[in-house]
Amino acid sequence: MKNRIINYFIQGLLYTTPLALTGYVLYWALSRLDSILPFDIPGLGLLTLLVGITLVGFLGNFMVKNPLVKLVDGILEKLPLVKLVYSSTKDVMKSLTGKKKGFENAVLVRMAPDSEVRKVGFVTDDTLKELGNAPEGFVMVYVPLALTIMGDMYVVPQTYVEQLNGKTGDIMKYIIAGGVVGQA
Repeated sequence: MKNRIINYFIQGLLYTTPLALTGYVLYWALSRLDSILPFDIPGLGLLTLLVGITLVGFLGNFMVKNPLVKLVDGILEKLPLVKLVYSSTKDVMKSLTGKKKGFENAVLVRMAPDSEVRKVGFVTDDTLKELGNAPEGFVMVYVPLALTIMGDMYVVPQTYVEQLNGKTGDIMKYIIAGGVVGQA
């Protein structure tokens, strides 16, 4: 029991110390700014502090974060096996977050000519040039699996594909959530 209380106390310190220290540093900086500024305008010290912190964040983003991300990205893009997994995952994540076009064309896809069963998916390639000698009139359809961001790719005749007119982001959420999105 005693060890558990000590562990909770240490855990509490881990949660509160960064907050308390940040609060103290901000209070100290605001007090110093108010005493340094030659103008007696209420709130000027706070405004100066907020602008200064924002400026540091802005500069840090361009001088530290972006170059570091580019360096790591460049290294991972050059490693033989890692490149395949890394670049594929990066492309999928960009598509899912809307930073790269990819999942714009939501469809119902029939898996066999005489089947009434359809899967919900996205046409990701309507030319199939990357496949080389793919048959004319076929498209690539990505069908996400429920409860995961993984999915299957199917090359199907264009006639098997029926357009959906919902928002693609909502359709993707619907699929990944197993069809239970928005239900009470």
